[in-house]
Amino acid sequence: MKKQPTTSTQYVIAIYSEDKKGLLGQVLILFNKMNYEVNGLNVSRTDISDIVLITIEALVPEAGLATLLRKLEKIVEVYRASAFMPGETGLEKVGFFRLSKEIFSASFWALVQKYGAVVSSISEDALVIRKFGSDKNLQEFYGQLDGPHLLGFCKSGLIAEESLLSMEHFEYA
Repeated sequence: MKKQPTTSTQYVIAIYSEDKKGLLGQVLILFNKMNYEVNGLNVSRTDISDIVLITIEALVPEAGLATLLRKLEKIVEVYRASAFMPGETGLEKVGFFRLSKEIFSASFWALVQKYGAVVSSISEDALVIRKFGSDKNLQEFYGQLDGPHLLGFCKSGLIAEESLLSMEHFEYA
């Protein structure tokens, strides 16, 4: 019998774990075995010694989310795994837009101000604009800047201004 396609939802999976070699491989193998598409991955240190935060943006069917989190928490080094909808937390990305100086005009500066972007650096022939926001927000700004004057663009992984989990979420044996 043919398997019915399931609709997947974009989730942000936050994993607090020990900083051990091979852990990232174990986590990604799990996503691969379950055939879930990973769109973004970031590993960052926390203020707790030897604890890292692995943030994964992935397409996961709602029905498989609880199973995925349970399997992640079965990995010995993982303390806690949680899932969030992209707009549910204070997570943002930063986009950098490299533009030629020919774009300078009153309407350009009004656009920069409208989107809350700032000038990050200026060189002889170009400037770099920095903008914080969601994927949708950065894509919208990109659409406004797109053209021959847009020399380059890059976007970071997710950035959290505060912890995604409090210490009460940790269970120590």
